[in-house]
Amino acid sequence: MTSRAVVSSSTPKPQVFTGATTTTAVKGTNNDHNLESGNAAASASELNSTSLDFIGPSEAVKSLFSAPYNTDKAINVAVHNMEGTLLLDSLGEDALPAPQRRGRRRPRPSSFDKCNRHSTMEQQSPPLMTQEEGGLGNDQRGSSRNTLATVTSMLKETSLLVRPMLTSSFEEDEEENFGCLENTSNCQPTSNDTLLQLLPGESVSDLSRRLPAPENYTKIPLPTVPREYLKWKFHDLHLLVGSEALIYRDPHTVAVRLADADDLRKALANHEEKVRRGDFIADHQMARLQQQGKPSYAQALDQQVTKNATSAPYFLAPDYDRVQLQTCIVPSSTTPLGGLLSGRAQNQQNHQATLANNNGNPVCTVLDAYLDNIIANVPQLALCLREKGFIQSVKLLETEDIPSSLMLTSTLETTDSFSISKIDTIADEKPLFSPHIMDMNATTLLGFLKTNCTRNNSTYLLQREAGHSNIQLYDISSISAQRQRKWIWWLAMMSYRFALRLRDLNTHLSEPPARRRVFRSRQRSLLENALNLLDDLSDMGGSANETLCAAVCESLAESFLGGNITNNVDAASFEDQQQKVEKDSALERPATISSPPYANVTVDALNKAQDHLQIGIKKLLPLLERIKAKVEGKSRHCKDHCNEGIEKNRTVVVKVSDDDSSSNSSNSDDDSITHEGLSLELQSISLQLFSLHHKLINVSLRLTEHHLSNYYSSSAMQALRTSARTIAGAISMLRQQESSDEAHLQLSLRYQFTWLWEHCGHFARSFAADDLWRERGHACGDDIISVLRDVENVLSVETDRFHPDDWFNFVLSDAPITDNTGGLVSLYEVSSIVEKEFATTIAEVQKATKVLDQQKLIQRDQRRVLVAASVSYSRAIGIFEEILRIEENNSKKGNKDGNNTFTHDLSASNDFLSLLRQRLGDSCNEIGKILLRELRHLMTSGNTDIPVAETMLHSAQFWFNEGLQAFELCNDLRNLALLRCNLCQCWKIRANAGFASNAKSTHAEECLQTAANHLQKAHEALGERDVDQFTWDMVSQELAATFLVLGVRRRQSALGGGATPVVAQALRLSPGQERGIVEPMEQALHIYEEYANAHQAAAANYQLALFYTKVWTCQRDEAKTREKLSAAFTNYAAAHAYFGRAPPGNESTFVILCLDLSNLYAAVSGEEFLTKALSRCLDTTECFSKRSIEAARCRGDPAGWFEKMETLASSVEDRIFKLLVSLVKLEKESDTAGLSTQYKDLYRTALTSKMLIQKQKIADDVASRMAASHELLSVVKTAHLKS
Repeated sequence: MTSRAVVSSSTPKPQVFTGATTTTAVKGTNNDHNLESGNAAASASELNSTSLDFIGPSEAVKSLFSAPYNTDKAINVAVHNMEGTLLLDSLGEDALPAPQRRGRRRPRPSSFDKCNRHSTMEQQSPPLMTQEEGGLGNDQRGSSRNTLATVTSMLKETSLLVRPMLTSSFEEDEEENFGCLENTSNCQPTSNDTLLQLLPGESVSDLSRRLPAPENYTKIPLPTVPREYLKWKFHDLHLLVGSEALIYRDPHTVAVRLADADDLRKALANHEEKVRRGDFIADHQMARLQQQGKPSYAQALDQQVTKNATSAPYFLAPDYDRVQLQTCIVPSSTTPLGGLLSGRAQNQQNHQATLANNNGNPVCTVLDAYLDNIIANVPQLALCLREKGFIQSVKLLETEDIPSSLMLTSTLETTDSFSISKIDTIADEKPLFSPHIMDMNATTLLGFLKTNCTRNNSTYLLQREAGHSNIQLYDISSISAQRQRKWIWWLAMMSYRFALRLRDLNTHLSEPPARRRVFRSRQRSLLENALNLLDDLSDMGGSANETLCAAVCESLAESFLGGNITNNVDAASFEDQQQKVEKDSALERPATISSPPYANVTVDALNKAQDHLQIGIKKLLPLLERIKAKVEGKSRHCKDHCNEGIEKNRTVVVKVSDDDSSSNSSNSDDDSITHEGLSLELQSISLQLFSLHHKLINVSLRLTEHHLSNYYSSSAMQALRTSARTIAGAISMLRQQESSDEAHLQLSLRYQFTWLWEHCGHFARSFAADDLWRERGHACGDDIISVLRDVENVLSVETDRFHPDDWFNFVLSDAPITDNTGGLVSLYEVSSIVEKEFATTIAEVQKATKVLDQQKLIQRDQRRVLVAASVSYSRAIGIFEEILRIEENNSKKGNKDGNNTFTHDLSASNDFLSLLRQRLGDSCNEIGKILLRELRHLMTSGNTDIPVAETMLHSAQFWFNEGLQAFELCNDLRNLALLRCNLCQCWKIRANAGFASNAKSTHAEECLQTAANHLQKAHEALGERDVDQFTWDMVSQELAATFLVLGVRRRQSALGGGATPVVAQALRLSPGQERGIVEPMEQALHIYEEYANAHQAAAANYQLALFYTKVWTCQRDEAKTREKLSAAFTNYAAAHAYFGRAPPGNESTFVILCLDLSNLYAAVSGEEFLTKALSRCLDTTECFSKRSIEAARCRGDPAGWFEKMETLASSVEDRIFKLLVSLVKLEKESDTAGLSTQYKDLYRTALTSKMLIQKQKIADDVASRMAASHELLSVVKTAHLKS
């Protein structure tokens, strides 16, 4: 016997756990149905507040309970101590799977397109209900007919695949299941075309969930995911059991089991035959024999073990007075006792022979059904009997009647189809087993495990070989320290299985945060232990197990990426965590389409996950290269072999039946099979590597987001480069797949490619807008552009090596903005100057670029980085538009074929696309503003190079138009209006005479009209003011100013400048010309009056008055003349009314307005109009006062204001004296008698005052001369008022 560690003993001998000769009552059990009534469940809060004693699947728990009743089968249960909680795992017949050999073929993992484990479980599993939630009342138990109707309706309306009832049917190879659920009726295979079949509730951007789980790449038996986890209090022990029972709790609670009636009848007949032969004695009958003084097999066995193992202490069950196992089946006396692995082949042969003879154990069948109901606290069992594939009858059994009534002939009859078969338990009918004795045996065995499996983080093996009664417990953690390959391999595999079990618990079960943290911590510890043990195996000369190591690394990474684990996310309440578990049962699930997964994972967890994923990739890449070399070698060998065979056939055509030729053909077939196997292995490894790459991309992108939000420039650059390299690697891995059903993975890569360029654009845009990137991030513009170029270079490949229709060509396509500019805008051309569609030459583009390069460093970096951001956003938009086209085509194809499962809501995708377009539009707008600012600076510098200025203006318009197009596509009304305002400014600048050297005379008017059209379109886009009042008002003010300038320009172009009336009839305007001038001004006036902008309204009135002043003299008739003259006076009066009381600063405007109005009055004959003309000139008196001068000095007005006012003062004086002379002449002509001297006296007063002022000593400065003018005007105004 090999050396092995023994619990509770320092000797290497195993602890032997045997039967006993006497039994005592267990505390708290009063009847045979104590499992249901005596072990009343505690409240959920009580169990949540206490620690768990056992956690495991129902198979492991039931194997412990059924150990005394099933001695013809081996029992192998792995036990792991986790902080006092024992994890159980049933291993079936073989406790020690053989380690993988070198060169073992790695099969392709089970098709992940055909079944989604988590989704299937969520659809098929009933609502979680633990025993602690309370039992059912008598009224529910009595409603048998309603319950059966529910079961019948369920069976008719749904296609349930319930696991068979016989325990022999459970003995399936776990390696073939790969941990999938048994119920896969809702799993639909994916067709070979590109139509994506989305599972219900699956997001399109989360297509990576279709990837196989990491454990599916291994060839080890994997634990299955139970239907539900149930909390069960068994005496003073708290168990968490993963139940496979199909339980329906709405409206009545019932367990549903499906069984073949013929198999059950055959098993019942065999059992009755054994009873007649005396080969079977029930446990309660054995207890009766013991009470009569007859020794049982357990007693004899106990005495035998006492003699043979005196050095090993017996197990004493605490508080149970040496209560030990009751046994009911006598094993063969020829089978040796002890020996964990000795005689394995002989034991397996004996076991197979026993199975062939028994054809199922009815005791274990009944016990299995009974325990399922007890653990789930279900009062009834609906037994569905099937014959020839059809359900013939449904029998309803009470849970307490299962031991005695399930295996009755009346129960197994199927004469009544879908009817209630009332089962009246016969008084003298004895059960196949006693629940009371089973309770005692299970209590003893569980207590034995709790007493001996006490070392934390240790793994044990509880074993009983087939045909033996000895139950042995081994400390495998200690045994593996002796460097034996088989035990190291066993411990590594069990560590991995236990880690997977804990992962499933954390994923699908709502537990308190503290317990979930313990689960997750131990899961990582087990995975790390498995990885270390696999490395030890490799060091000992065993297989490297690259795929298994990579799967462990991926599982370790997933343990840090779980979005619903409290130790990986920010602090949250337990209630929030419970709600999150219900909503998100997947380990990898993105928050939204607009961002990668793992939104709630902390940075520390992301970094650790990234490390594990990179380790897994490093382990698999060398293996991939070796397999590639083998495949290429086999391909060349097969090709050469085929050529050789063809040449030989040409020479020996006559020898059809030659032996050598047949052998050659056979060898060729063998070679082709080997090559096919290598190809499948290559695809499997490539797919596993793709899964690792895929997760690493999402982790790197999420880390990029964190670095960008914290100004970690170096880390952000490294994360972007890592993401790009990983995407390139993922594309290379996916190209190894020869199947055409990888469309969802290709689509998922497109999402990641979009996210990558979106992050690149965000990095560049953030740098251009935030100076903290220089202060805290210590980055410059060249660094950002260099990173983006590296990303593009990594993703670019040799196009001549691939077909242009290859699916991965999306990484080679240029950004749409690059295509639109003929390559002048790209990551290698970031000057922002373009010339496509414009009549500019390359030389002019170079000159403009040279001018921009003379900017200061910060301004130059801002402009160049914004161009790079625009290219990045444009590329992301191009790829995402392709994604939407693919989704739309899939949806149309599904509708056409009538099997559309494309249920994805495109609103989220459209929102993300709108966000990308908004960011692109913002970047383009900022570039246009920079160019416009530089253009204005160039035009005001006095050294304007018109071709360079025109090139810059064209480029600014290009960027504004690009932004306008982006905002139009995303229907961003506010930004759309703002972009049109900027385009309006461009056209206003273009209206400048400097840009019209070769243009026609109406160039300015056309440019201004285009500017006004942009603003009117902005109003049309907004629709009404309530949509965005601020933007609407801003556009309106800009539109009014544009209309006013347009009207003035048209007036000046048609009538010339100044206020002198047009006299020649040949210059008279047509009605259309008049409307072209008047309507823009009137529209501007209306807008200004609507917004109560009195100043601009007065300016509009003034410009209208000037127009009417010039045209009133050249009208075709007197009525039109009077109409125009009246309009001129009306507009002058409105303007005069405002500027006469306007705040300081408008003196020059008021003086000019008064002079123009005075000229209009003077142009009309008559003393009355000359007097009004004189009054308007005298109205300007206060504009030259000391108060106005002091106000100008306080405002800090330049000297130009004083010079302008001095010139106007001189003009006002001259105008006053001319008007006085005219009035004196009129007075003299009208009064020949010389009686009236009013204007003559006023003129004399003005002359006298002027002479006196000239004689005074006045300082030679502008202010003094203005003061003198004010004094003269004051004297004249006073005298005029008196007269």
